Amino acid sequence: MKLRSLFAASTAVGGAWLWLMASPAFAQDNRPATGDAAGAVAAEADPSDNGGLGEIVVTAQRRSENLQRAAIAITAVPAEALVRLGVSDTNQITRVAPALQVSTLAGTSTQLYLRGVGNFTTNSLSDAAVSVNLDGVAIARSSAIQGFFYDLERIEVLKGPQGTLYGRNATGGAVNIITAKPVFGETSGYVNAEYGNFDAKKLTAALNIGVDERSAIRVSGYFSNHDGYYSDGTSDDRTRAGRIQFASQLTDTFKLTLGADVAHVGGRGAGATVNGLDRDKRIGLADAPAQAIFGSSFSFLAGNFLHPLPNDAYSDNTYFGFYAQADINTPIGTLTILPAYRRADIDTLGYGGGFAFLEGLKADQTTIEARLASDGDAPLSYIVGLYYLGEHAVERANFNQQYFAAYGLFDSNTDSYAGFGRLTYKVTDSFRLTGGLRYTIDDKRALIDSYNPIVVCPAVFAGGNCIGNTPALPVQSLVPSSLILPNGDPIPVLPWGTAGAIIQDSRPVLTPSKKFKKLTYRVGVEYDLGPQSLLYASYETGFKSGGFFSSIDNPVYQPETINAITLGSKNRFLNNRLQVNIEGFWWNYKNQQVSHFRLNSQGGTEFVTENVGKSRIRGFEVEVRGRLGGGTTVSGTVQYLDAKYRNFTYANPSNLGPPVTGCAFAPNGDGSQFIVNCSGRRAINAPELSLTGGIEQIFDLGDSSRIVINLDGRYQSKIFTGFEQLPQQSQKGYFMADAQVSLELRNPGITISGFVNNLTDRNVVSFSTPHPRASQLVVESLRPPRTYGVRVGYKF
Repeated sequence: MKLRSLFAASTAVGGAWLWLMASPAFAQDNRPATGDAAGAVAAEADPSDNGGLGEIVVTAQRRSENLQRAAIAITAVPAEALVRLGVSDTNQITRVAPALQVSTLAGTSTQLYLRGVGNFTTNSLSDAAVSVNLDGVAIARSSAIQGFFYDLERIEVLKGPQGTLYGRNATGGAVNIITAKPVFGETSGYVNAEYGNFDAKKLTAALNIGVDERSAIRVSGYFSNHDGYYSDGTSDDRTRAGRIQFASQLTDTFKLTLGADVAHVGGRGAGATVNGLDRDKRIGLADAPAQAIFGSSFSFLAGNFLHPLPNDAYSDNTYFGFYAQADINTPIGTLTILPAYRRADIDTLGYGGGFAFLEGLKADQTTIEARLASDGDAPLSYIVGLYYLGEHAVERANFNQQYFAAYGLFDSNTDSYAGFGRLTYKVTDSFRLTGGLRYTIDDKRALIDSYNPIVVCPAVFAGGNCIGNTPALPVQSLVPSSLILPNGDPIPVLPWGTAGAIIQDSRPVLTPSKKFKKLTYRVGVEYDLGPQSLLYASYETGFKSGGFFSSIDNPVYQPETINAITLGSKNRFLNNRLQVNIEGFWWNYKNQQVSHFRLNSQGGTEFVTENVGKSRIRGFEVEVRGRLGGGTTVSGTVQYLDAKYRNFTYANPSNLGPPVTGCAFAPNGDGSQFIVNCSGRRAINAPELSLTGGIEQIFDLGDSSRIVINLDGRYQSKIFTGFEQLPQQSQKGYFMADAQVSLELRNPGITISGFVNNLTDRNVVSFSTPHPRASQLVVESLRPPRTYGVRVGYKF
């Protein structure tokens, strides 16, 4: 009977896997972290037996250790919670980590802000400030962090700069995504199927095959379809993904893990609406009510109203990667060697900013990390390592704003080298000192070729207009050769007496190159107040290198740095039934890089990255979990965040009128520029108060069956969702709730669940921006509406 069940289950998983791959759209033990230990998460004790809280093992410090013994600010979420809360892509991590704000706007642009530290990145020349790592491999492009949120072991969110162990592009923190790993000597798996509103269909399947007691293979797949959340069909999902991993303990001292994954993300892509429309109706930009607002929005330079947007958005993106991890036990520690390759092939057309964004990106990255970690038993333990990242990205992009278009070719190369080390010394059995260093060299080179035609109406400068006479520039191919004269010469400017003119500002062909070098460090102390109480403090620095952007003005920006003080305590009380963790933090953020659209000195729109000043970020976070008995578990977090720009100024040319901003501004001495001053204002995407709460109730039905009820809620205070900090970009405080009821039949391994996410159907803005050619029009992106459905799982 057991063999028959196993055969049936294996057939189901295998069939699901083949179906996924055939789809037409699929073009504190303190040990060193190894392939096996990195995926180890201890099972939670069953609340119905009145046991204590379970343990989670994390590898955020490159060692396997109990979450409660890790002297860092970290949130770890196990796989079961990720499934329950519907976390199936990067944007939804906010559900489980209140310190993190994630949103997507145009194309594949994903923004990550952690406690106000982040960046609005939309092209291959700008880097994110929060590092995303898949099984220890850093993902260089924020547009490439899609398609792998399935069959996970856990997600770790590290808060604050990770200057020694993670290095570049982790000034705000890091998000570690850890997949489920092969298990030796075991044949097991599961199939989860889901159906919900918006015709949502989701299937996740995994099969672990223990080849023998020293080798195993794990195969997993993911399929997700749902209709668009907006009325024009955008913000839908068409994702197909698969992963295969092999692990073998080749000798007693040598373990090898191999893995490969591929994903295709299609559909219409991210959508948006217009500020001022009824958010309950989620009216897309291509639908009539939004088009009416576009048609009544006047573009000053063109002397005409905006034209309607076509409903032809699409995404056709493929992601691929593979890695090999060798763990070798030596007399002086475990040597881990981790080479990896990843590729992103992106083809997308979106209108999330209120204008066409046509993007073609091919990004290849190669990384290798080698580190030696002692076993941690001696008074002095260490981790030392070397790291290399090489990335080549070629992007052809068209930002078409109807009366201005930026056609760009960005060919960038990055070689990043680092050496790092961290020491921990046990002064006594309960008192430890830590120190770490990392030296980073980022060598960046780029070819930037951009062409920027502008439609201008001379009559507007005399109070007239060009209504009916100024055409909108077409959304053309990624290389608009029909509009470019030989040798990049500008198109001649038509006489100023004509109704409309197409001109071209200078076409910069730039070949910048620069090396950025930085030493970052960490010092810390740890003290065990008791067997289950830890007190820790640290001072850590972080660094993100500078870079380039396309501009006829200064095209270079400098590195940003952050210095962070953390004081925390992690505790278990009442015979392991109550957990109370407290963290206080104070960050000084200097030479802050901010990416945004601006007008250049000739009237063209540029997407620039600037160093605008510094911020002070301080606050505290309290996390509580408790087992109350009778099958009841409660949890909650409180984060207070005081994130202010202490010095935040930038310049806009004055020849085209006042800047679009909610901050104070004034002309400079000669009147050629407006100086915008946002100093003293709250940082964007930085809520003052964030609360989460949850309760789980288990009713034991006997016969190995039970009912599990989960209620989860979160509150977030007011934030500004856009760089300009206009009144229309303010998202007021809100509360969201999720609920799930599950029937678990343990003997056959079947679980049937009903769920509702965003129970009260709150419409929450995640990002907003004014239209660059008609600033009175503000476009905004909304988080998902209420979703509900049924989930059936079979585990064996």
